[in-house]
Amino acid sequence: MKTPSSRRPLRLGLLGGTFDPIHNGHLALAHAALRRLRLDAVLFVPCGRPPHKDRPGLSPYLHRYTMVTLACAGEPRFIPSLLEAGPGLRGERRIYSVQTVSRLRRALGPQAQIHFLLGADAFLYLHQWKSVRRLLRLCRFAVAGRPGFDWRRARILRDVVSFSYLPRVKVGVSASVIRHRAARRGSLAALVPPAVADYIAKLELYRKGR
Repeated sequence: MKTPSSRRPLRLGLLGGTFDPIHNGHLALAHAALRRLRLDAVLFVPCGRPPHKDRPGLSPYLHRYTMVTLACAGEPRFIPSLLEAGPGLRGERRIYSVQTVSRLRRALGPQAQIHFLLGADAFLYLHQWKSVRRLLRLCRFAVAGRPGFDWRRARILRDVVSFSYLPRVKVGVSASVIRHRAARRGSLAALVPPAVADYIAKLELYRKGR
């Protein structure tokens, strides 16, 4: 990825997750980061095996990656990434955020700005992430707040030097609610992009016994 201008370094957002499925809350966070942080692009990185928990019934990696690709299609600055796909694009390997960001840092060089995007709830547990102090040296963090969130609960705050707050992001969408509704053939309008809803319906992704 090339720097868009020789006058300033590349500004890149990184949004990771299971994306099972990707939904409008994820996209709202990415759009807010583009505006507030003046990012050149946002990488959407579906994980293979979640680093901190194994969720039974996680959809196959290529389904989740395909949904990310469909969701990113309308915004040229949204880029689906295979950084955590692993061998054979099977998404079977447990890859930690510090490993992914390290790969990006090596590829982009020391001048690039990497902004790790995440929600406030995930930020609460950042102190439990693998090699978090090294991660804090490799990138900055941008956190989407939510109504009633108590920042005093975030133990990691004392260690975070480069930190941005995205206060206007409303991430009121839950992937578990979407899966539950899709399993009952309910409408996913306003929850996921139309192309993602169509993909889920045609492949019956969340129907039991499919």
